[in-house]
Amino acid sequence: MQPLIAITASEVINNGETWLPIVYGQYRTYIDAVTRAGGAPFIIPLTDDETALRRLYDACDGLVMSGGNDLDSATYNMPPSPKKLKASKHPLLSRISPRRDRQEVRLIRWALDDNKPVLGICRGMQMLNVALGGNLHQDITGYLPSAHNHEANIDKKTFHHLAHKLKIAEDSQLASILGVDTIATNTLHHQAIDRLGDGLVATAYAEDGLIEAIELPGKRFAVGIQSHPEALEAEIETLWQKLFSAFVDSAAEVVRLRT
Repeated sequence: MQPLIAITASEVINNGETWLPIVYGQYRTYIDAVTRAGGAPFIIPLTDDETALRRLYDACDGLVMSGGNDLDSATYNMPPSPKKLKASKHPLLSRISPRRDRQEVRLIRWALDDNKPVLGICRGMQMLNVALGGNLHQDITGYLPSAHNHEANIDKKTFHHLAHKLKIAEDSQLASILGVDTIATNTLHHQAIDRLGDGLVATAYAEDGLIEAIELPGKRFAVGIQSHPEALEAEIETLWQKLFSAFVDSAAEVVRLRT
């Protein structure tokens, strides 16, 4: 049976028609990557009804924590940073959504408690870290002025540019999945992991030393990637397909155990 993969939604505002209600949705690349790997994806909308949220969560066999807007600094118990020197170039990164943060922390904790697979992408990796007690550099330029440009793909207005290479820890789950110790990827973030959450280990770094992948040993699958491999795996860097295949295969194991 095809595993059901839940993908978290972003809040999308129609800037041309601001009177229209917020849309809960996500880029098709998440859907395509999960489908290509053999999963059956669906998007979990934001809801204040915890009973409804729990029913949606219970239906899934794996959870993709997607990208999007910045995390609210209050979610990791910090005030807004005085070192946030500039607005992000990405329109989704100029807003926060405490409601989304609360819902996603809940989903991550449920999934980890149930040992369901979790794949965090960009914001989703940061959320996985924060849900386990870690925190973030609120702006790379403000805190880490010697860092490389981690908004290079935003500058070029494409997800497909391979902006830098990641160095992957040889003994990591990620290295085992991909079968390599370096891989090229894109970069679309202005925040980064500072302190790791409880039990998490950093498993890949950019050339400037920023953490670009994390995982939680002892779980069936709990991996975070700072870049957007779902936009690369089809044609640009097909090695990333292995990540989605491993994630969906892990979700298929949940299905087998349940049946």
